[in-house]
Amino acid sequence: MNVLKSIAQATTTTSTPSGNLGTFTAPSSAFAPTTGAGAASTFERILSVALGGFTIVAGIYFLFTLLVAAYNWMGAAGDAGKVKKARDTMTNGLIGLVILVAVYAIAGIIGSMLGIDLLNPGTLLLELAP
Repeated sequence: MNVLKSIAQATTTTSTPSGNLGTFTAPSSAFAPTTGAGAASTFERILSVALGGFTIVAGIYFLFTLLVAAYNWMGAAGDAGKVKKARDTMTNGLIGLVILVAVYAIAGIIGSMLGIDLLNPGTLLLELAP
């Protein structure tokens, strides 16, 4: 009981009769408001994680589409229409994946031609700041 009382006295600062319960100190500055370079870095991390997550989801979707199309092809039992539909599904999935990868490559090429790092938006934001 005395241990709890001493901990309570060490963590509170009661200087008013209203019962101040002390101050809260965050365990880290990860959630502290940021400005300037810190805000750009935070935005960059959020955007990077979002684009990376989108790319992973697109890759998983491609694999799922490929597996479903392969299963449909095996289950076609020689029906030319079902085989063509499965082949078209595989082709469309592959085209989608190629487009996704091409967008990253085109963004990098255009950014280097313009002198802007489009794949690293944090530095772009810092250059725009007054």
